[in-house]
Amino acid sequence: MKPFAALILAGGLSRRMGQLKPLLTIGGDTIADRLISTFQTGGAEVYLVVGHRGEEIKSGIRSRTVTIVNNPDYASGMFSSVQAGTRALRPGYEAFFVMPVDMPLVSPLTIQTLMAAFAGHPGKIVYPVFGGKRGHPPLVPISLATVIAGWKREGNLKEVLRSYEHLAVEIAVPDEGILLDINTPDDYRLLLQRLGQG
Repeated sequence: MKPFAALILAGGLSRRMGQLKPLLTIGGDTIADRLISTFQTGGAEVYLVVGHRGEEIKSGIRSRTVTIVNNPDYASGMFSSVQAGTRALRPGYEAFFVMPVDMPLVSPLTIQTLMAAFAGHPGKIVYPVFGGKRGHPPLVPISLATVIAGWKREGNLKEVLRSYEHLAVEIAVPDEGILLDINTPDDYRLLLQRLGQG
């Protein structure tokens, strides 16, 4: 078993996009498959958390070497998918990534860089930073999985992790993809143009 897991959050409603975001394509791959490949290439075991139109997403991705997690609470927001994912993690991991499916440009090298940083800072929350800004995915120590899964107070993952800011380690990466998400058709068009596919 690998020491790192990745929770890819693909349970949302995609309201602003108007299409199912996980199945949008970049260069012939769905963005879900692209992210799955990114984490697997980087060396993590992938959990894909689905909710809205989950069966459609499962049948629409090419990868079959992932653990599918169903989040029946998806309508309550992304944090419910984070919680569903943390509850599904098998024992034995040292840490896990948390990654929204709508940030498909993160590179495998960034994933490996964060893993290496965690090895030097065990038990810490490792954040990638580009241009002075924290991005995704944070690499969260497994000790916080039960905290996140059982979080009852208001707020989202950012609020939970803010409670553990004393564990934060920031790692600069040459990867603007950690900041780039696609929420609207215009975002998607710009991303494709950026890749020379628009």
